[in-house]
Amino acid sequence: MEEKIAIIYAHRKRDVERIRLSFESLKKQSSKNFEVIFVDYGSNAPLTEDLKKLMGEYDFVSPFFLPVPQLLWNKSKALNYGVLQSKASYIFIADVDLIFPPKAIERLEQLKKPESFFLFKMGYLDQDTSSNLMELQGFDDLKASRVGEVNGMVLAPRGAFLKVNGFDEFFHFYGAEDVDLFSRFETAGYREEKTEGLYFFHNWHRSFQGSEDEIVTRNPRIKNIMRINQEHYFRNKDLGLIKPRRQEGMGEVIGVERSSRLKEPTCNYIIPNIAARVEHFLEEELLTLKEEVIKAEFVIDPYYETLKYRLKKKLGKQTQPYLSMKEVNDLVLKKILFNYRDANYSFKIAKDLKSIDFRIEL
Repeated sequence: MEEKIAIIYAHRKRDVERIRLSFESLKKQSSKNFEVIFVDYGSNAPLTEDLKKLMGEYDFVSPFFLPVPQLLWNKSKALNYGVLQSKASYIFIADVDLIFPPKAIERLEQLKKPESFFLFKMGYLDQDTSSNLMELQGFDDLKASRVGEVNGMVLAPRGAFLKVNGFDEFFHFYGAEDVDLFSRFETAGYREEKTEGLYFFHNWHRSFQGSEDEIVTRNPRIKNIMRINQEHYFRNKDLGLIKPRRQEGMGEVIGVERSSRLKEPTCNYIIPNIAARVEHFLEEELLTLKEEVIKAEFVIDPYYETLKYRLKKKLGKQTQPYLSMKEVNDLVLKKILFNYRDANYSFKIAKDLKSIDFRIEL
C-alpha cells in the first residue's frame, strides 16, 4: 500500500470553474505525493462532458462518473465509493470549494499517524476574493474573512474508514455525516487531533442551507432534513456504534443495467394529491407489492385548483383534505430515506412542478 494521500471529492451539479480552481491549487503543491479521486454522483450531460475534459488536464486526478441521476444526492455513498477506489494509506476528505495553499499537502504528510484522525479549521474567503482567485494563481497569500471550526475535512488512515464501514449512508442531502463519522472513529479507538493554523480556504458561494425546505423545486429536498440527519447522528452516538446499522457494505451503487428495469414498470398508479390516497399508497399499498416494478405518478387533482375548492377551504368547509405538492414531495422522499434508500428507485419532479414520477423495483 502506498504512503501517499488520497484526496476524495464527492460532486453533483456544481460549476466546473469552481472545481478547476481547487485542482489548480493542488497543481501548485510543493509535495506531489498525493492523488485525487473525484466521484461524480449523477450529474447530467453536458456537465459531465465538461468535467471529463477538465479531468484530462490534471494527471493526478482519477475521475469516476456514476450514472445515478435518478437517485437522491447521497454524499456519504459517493465518498465511500471514492475511498474504495484508492489504495493509498491515508485519506483526506475534500470539497469542491477547497483551495489548498502551496504547502498544504506537505503539512498533511507531517501529520499522518496510524492511530489518529485530524480535523481542521477552515478559512472562509469573501465574495470579492473568491471572484479573483483565478487571477491570483499563487494561492499563497489568501486572507480569510472568518475562520470556522466545524467542517467535513478530515485526514485519517484508510483502514479507519474500512473499520467503521465508512460514512453512514442514511445521511442524504447535507448535514451530520461528518460528525457522525468522527464519533464512530473515536468509538473504534482512533484519537481525534485538532490542528492549529489554516491548512485550507473555502471558495465563497451563496448558502444552500434551508433554501429549498419550504417549496417544491426540481432539486429534491426534504423539509427539516438537517434535523432528521442530526437525530440519526445522536442515535448512533448514544448507542456507541462503530458501524452504521442497516449498512452491510459501503459505496455500493446501482448499475445502469439494473436501473434500466425502471423503464418498464409492471404496475402503474396515478395518485392525486388527496391526503388519504397518498398516505394509503405509501404506507399500505407499497407493502403489498412484491417482485414488481412500480411507477407511481403523483399529480394535482383538478378540483384542488378550482375556485370552488379555494372558497370552501377559506370558509373551512372542505371535507377532503389535500396535500400541497411540497407535502407530497416530502412524504415520498421520507419513504425513500427510511425504507427504500438502498433499493433500485428513481425520483423525478416535472418541469412544471405539478407532478412527481416515483419508480421502484420491489
